[in-house]
Amino acid sequence: MYIKTVNIRLSFACLFLVLGISGCGSNTTSAPSSPTAFGNIYKISDNREMPGWTQDPATPLWTGKGTDLHTKIDGGEATYTQYGCLFAMYQNLIGPDPQQCVLVAMDFGTDTNATSMFAAEQQLNSAAVPIPGYDASTAIGAEVLSGITAYAHIKTSYFELQLIGYSDDASAAQVAAKFLDVLKSKTN
Repeated sequence: MYIKTVNIRLSFACLFLVLGISGCGSNTTSAPSSPTAFGNIYKISDNREMPGWTQDPATPLWTGKGTDLHTKIDGGEATYTQYGCLFAMYQNLIGPDPQQCVLVAMDFGTDTNATSMFAAEQQLNSAAVPIPGYDASTAIGAEVLSGITAYAHIKTSYFELQLIGYSDDASAAQVAAKFLDVLKSKTN
């Protein structure tokens, strides 16, 4: 009787493990398996996430592997792949006229790689515009004509927000903070 009971228990244990319903293990989610899966995580999908902002109908969402960045960046992709970019997403958004945002999200596989990419861009662009609510070691902006480009890293993800159509850097930085809050909420 004891051997039969043990065999039945072992059989059920194996079944649960094979089916993946044992309940054991961590609650962490796995990394995205494709550029499309990565893009689906970070795209701003509707007006509820960022009120007043919508997908530019003239420019579709782009997703690709780090090795495909040459189709989006004219000559600058080597820096991103050097630091380990696995997947990337570009989304053009239209806000209150004349505001626009190009949202770039990238998966670098490790926090170390994403942090290194952030540090490289921060130094390259002399970024010094503070992003409200974020430490300068996590998010910072660089002045551009009528706006800022905000750089940020959260865990294994790296972000660039190219915000234009603003009368001052502080206004653009406020909007960058709102975008980053949304992106942070999507980061596991």
